[in-house]
Amino acid sequence: MAAARRRASLWATRHWLALANGFLLAFAALPALAPLLHAGGMAGPADAIVRAYSLVCHQLPSRSYFVAGWQMAYCERDTAIYASMALSGLAWARFRRRLPPLHWSLCLLLALPMAADGFSQLFGLRESTWQLRTLTGALFGLACVWFAFPLLATSAKLVRIALRASAPRPAGRLRLPTPAAA
Repeated sequence: MAAARRRASLWATRHWLALANGFLLAFAALPALAPLLHAGGMAGPADAIVRAYSLVCHQLPSRSYFVAGWQMAYCERDTAIYASMALSGLAWARFRRRLPPLHWSLCLLLALPMAADGFSQLFGLRESTWQLRTLTGALFGLACVWFAFPLLATSAKLVRIALRASAPRPAGRLRLPTPAAA
């Protein structure tokens, strides 16, 4: 059992990028699929997606995109965040050797517009627009991937090294005693 866990862990650390990008693509695409399912008369699966995404989004109609006459399963800002994370993950997979890691201060700088837009709206200072919610969400999603993926790559490499170093070594060649000549 321990050997199987070790092999699974090694596999996951070798393929972490494909797993992360697959998750991000699915997470970004399902909310856009929900209104298409509704429009196609498949309310059950569409409603299940909407209910699942209600755990991560307020889903206010006034702040959501509509596809085929139906509301998406998350708001405009979340659409931009997760779509840009999915696209940034794919771009990082292609260009990671040419991209320097994003410094934490630049990550915060890219997150500030979203914070300013969101908090100024929350405190009633002004009403945000779909364009601002989309732009600030996209900047935040880009910053998250550009900052986190290099760290995840390093962590995956270190875990692989640790797993290989702690792997049980096979004993030397076992020599069985030969029967004595009678």
